[in-house]
Amino acid sequence: MKLYSLLASPYAARVRAAIYAKNLDVQIVAPPPDWRASPEYRKLNPLVRIPVLILDDGTSLPESGVIVEYLEDAFPQVPLRPRDAAERARVRLVTQVAELYVQTQMNPLFRLFDTKERDAAAIEAQISKFDETLRQLNALLRPGEYAVGNRLTTADLWLAPQRMMLGGLMAWAGRTELLNGYDALIAY
Repeated sequence: MKLYSLLASPYAARVRAAIYAKNLDVQIVAPPPDWRASPEYRKLNPLVRIPVLILDDGTSLPESGVIVEYLEDAFPQVPLRPRDAAERARVRLVTQVAELYVQTQMNPLFRLFDTKERDAAAIEAQISKFDETLRQLNALLRPGEYAVGNRLTTADLWLAPQRMMLGGLMAWAGRTELLNGYDALIAY
């Protein structure tokens, strides 16, 4: 198998973490330099996004969530989902909140801070939305080394790269207070 990945992509990081946790023999490569315009890459991934996993038979699987689920189903020897149905649901909940809410509200902040003339009102409005999603995620996390339970799960595959991005955002934007009051996220 081969994974097209970019080092800075939190989406590709999820898949790389699953590959490493499961100790899978997957070749991890950068996409071609012109991947966004490349007809060959578009054949592999019509979504023209990173990551994409190419199976041994040539089948391509785009989208990090789909890839991680495939790896879970195809290589269950090292499970990243709990056995207990309620805990599996909790893992899925943390994963969904991280992707659909937190990531969605964090991404615009990078664009808002990456301008010569920052729009303070727009930044504060987006930080307010982002803060609400952080509050929700913080409430779902339990104190501990992992996002859910006492071992690595797919929830960690979503949260760890996101937490790294958030740390980078706080340092880059000079907004180190974004996690103030969110003890579970700080501990994570």
